[in-house]
Amino acid sequence: MELHIPDPISTLKGLVAFADETWTIEPKELQIFFQAEAVFWTASRTIEEWRRLLACSRLLTARLQSDEGKGGRLVGTIRVWSDQAYEAKLYDVVTAEDMMRQGIASNLVRWALCHPATGNVQRFVLETRDAGDLYLRFGFKRAKEVNTVHMRASVEDLQKLGLHQ
Repeated sequence: MELHIPDPISTLKGLVAFADETWTIEPKELQIFFQAEAVFWTASRTIEEWRRLLACSRLLTARLQSDEGKGGRLVGTIRVWSDQAYEAKLYDVVTAEDMMRQGIASNLVRWALCHPATGNVQRFVLETRDAGDLYLRFGFKRAKEVNTVHMRASVEDLQKLGLHQ
């Protein structure tokens, strides 16, 4: 599978370019971005946790280009994890609030769904509380429509049962 980075898009605030920054982004920048955007599910992530997340997944980003045409402000992210054969998961789909509804998230999702890092999977999975309509456009269905049950076990509960150290 060939890597097809989305073409830059023109927004009201300037040109937004896309990149795979898995190996180049500073975890501190991610932490600052997610905290600034008040992303509830990442509120307590440490720099070390960001490092571990980047080590086992791919981070695709969108950046508002600087006047020099490079780098610039981080305005969107998506993280992709895959077992390369059965299932790939989309995580941390976030667009800066002042850049929403300009196609950034759609471009990131579209890119993630065909990214070579997903391998040859049979399905993609994600969770959302507030952006379900976005994913319906890409063929996702709500779990109740596909006869699945989403379950979780916290490490704390597993430890109480003697199942995790």
